[in-house]
Amino acid sequence: GKLNIATTKGDFVTFIHSLLPPFEVFAGERNITIKHYLHMKSSEIFFDEEAMHKVITNLLSNAIKFTPDGGSISIYIATLPAKDDKEETLYLCVSDTGTGIQEQDTAQIFNRFYQSKKQAKYPVYGQTGTGIGLYLCKRIVKMHDGEICVRNNHTAGCSFRILLPLPKEESINDQLIVENNIPPIATTEKKEFPKERIALTILVVEDNADMRGYIRSILRDYYNVLEATNGAEALDVLNNQSVDFIISDLMMPVMDGIELSRRVKETFSISHIPFLMLTAKTSPESRLESYRTGVDEYLLKPFDEALLLTRIENILDNRRRYQRKFKTDMDVEALNIEEESGDKKFINQVMEAIKEHYKNPYFEVSDFSEAVGVSKSLLNKKLQSLIGQSAGQFIRNYRLNTARELLLKNRETKQMNIAEIAYEVGFNDPKYFARCFSKQFNTTPSALLNEEE
Repeated sequence: GKLNIATTKGDFVTFIHSLLPPFEVFAGERNITIKHYLHMKSSEIFFDEEAMHKVITNLLSNAIKFTPDGGSISIYIATLPAKDDKEETLYLCVSDTGTGIQEQDTAQIFNRFYQSKKQAKYPVYGQTGTGIGLYLCKRIVKMHDGEICVRNNHTAGCSFRILLPLPKEESINDQLIVENNIPPIATTEKKEFPKERIALTILVVEDNADMRGYIRSILRDYYNVLEATNGAEALDVLNNQSVDFIISDLMMPVMDGIELSRRVKETFSISHIPFLMLTAKTSPESRLESYRTGVDEYLLKPFDEALLLTRIENILDNRRRYQRKFKTDMDVEALNIEEESGDKKFINQVMEAIKEHYKNPYFEVSDFSEAVGVSKSLLNKKLQSLIGQSAGQFIRNYRLNTARELLLKNRETKQMNIAEIAYEVGFNDPKYFARCFSKQFNTTPSALLNEEE
């Protein structure tokens, strides 16, 4: 892939202030203070906003991750004067009061996928990172001809220090394209997402405006984003708009995340929507409570951009994988739906209806919705979410899968020919059946029927 380095003039102090609020929320939940010290002759400098956003958010996420409750994090920013006809330098330091870094780790900490085995991670019980954040930071700093290093502090914790040359106006190129071999988790480029993902709508439920803004800024390039400030407001949105995915904070006034997830799973028209819970709580009990109410996954604060996007993708990809397996063997267990849930009962009802009516060539979507007892639009919405197929596609796929089983049985017995099998599974036209079958299984019915075992 490629990484764009687009350097433009901007107010660096304003930029830093815009980044801090969500991290102050993360830190505040664990009584960690964030202080910043700015010493700049002029805050108007040339810098790449997107690249610096990645660097600073990674360093702040790391600092919170490795700082104990009640600790502090300091950000120092200064411009250093030019020397010997060289450019001015931007000095940026993120310092924490955590456990510091083992001596053997300091040389390797910027390597791709390297993770210290001994460093304590305070708020992220049960959650492992990828080790890609600091590698990405170093790549970006190097691309700007800068330097990054880490040092343990004299008292407690460590400091990440960056020196970046500040280009003068006359030396600015419009845009510099740099080759980039960073794996997909680090470079959240829009093109990495399948086209169907872009159209998905995610509802973000979070009472803190700064945190909502932070999450929205991460998601908006990849998904349509709706917002709600608590669970009650979220239910109003869910009842009035089409939503494909829910991200909710655990602790909220009016209605918290646990109650919201319970209400979602109990409401038939929305129970199929995947649910990701955000929480600062690290106890197994709070996670167990989330899973009991039907939460698909939880994500512990603080998290960075790559981790949130990857967790959403994993949930959607897992569901897609179960759906592919179901499409092949039509076994409800392959969908991995909670046994006692309303959705499992619904799918069982769907399977009973299709088994009873698939032989009838006039059995169509309107008859299907009547047999199951839901509207056509809701039937399509739930089937699309749970099995990855519309009602019409499901009827056809079920018929084709049943035909395939009959063809395999008739290899030896030769009791039925292809036309008879087509009629048996509800197709009126054997030629149309053959075309559909070939498209579905990449082989003709006659080839399967006459294939040597």
